[in-house]
Amino acid sequence: MTDPRYLGDETPPSDAPACRDAVQRCYSGLCRCGQPERYALEAAVTVYRYHHPEISPVQAETIVSHWVAGPVRH
Repeated sequence: MTDPRYLGDETPPSDAPACRDAVQRCYSGLCRCGQPERYALEAAVTVYRYHHPEISPVQAETIVSHWVAGPVRH
């Protein structure tokens, strides 16, 4: 799956898989413990922004949402 931040000729940073794994572990771990999905998403966004502080909060939430829930299908 392509990282939505990097399209065309740009390449993702070398830590992209590690960051994504950390975000997904955070989210799924909190959901498994019974935390509300919104709290798990907020925590996962916090983990993502720790790794990528240059990304805006709105864009970070969009990226993390795609990572943990996948694209919206109608």
